[in-house]
Amino acid sequence: MSEADWELATVLGVLHREMGAIYAQVARDFELTWQQVELLCQLNDASPSFGELARALGCDKSNVTGMVDRLARRGLVRRESDPHDRRVIRLTRTEQGAALGEQIQAAIAELLAQRFVNLSADDRRHLITLSQRALAALAAAG
Repeated sequence: MSEADWELATVLGVLHREMGAIYAQVARDFELTWQQVELLCQLNDASPSFGELARALGCDKSNVTGMVDRLARRGLVRRESDPHDRRVIRLTRTEQGAALGEQIQAAIAELLAQRFVNLSADDRRHLITLSQRALAALAAAG
């Protein structure tokens, strides 16, 4: 393993922790847990099954069930049967959940804009491009 591999692993680990801190701050502002914020963000334009959510969130389906129960009690999400397989339950945001999701994403974007204020527009575009390529590489390897 090269020194660059170690450096990449280190910087991505720190980036992960920093993003976790941003999610935690936003979660507190909206009286949610950071896991609930992450779950709501996963529902942006999708209706994943509980198993798909568990994989995306890196947790067990039982954890997803508990989070969904709490969000459903707040009127933010609802369970729906999969039209192709009635045994599969999919999760969607309610209108209230979609509105809150947009507010959460705006709050995250604002915090990131504040932290990256010294990056030029070109640097931001380059960071986006590299991040997209990194995500594609990680998805292909997983």
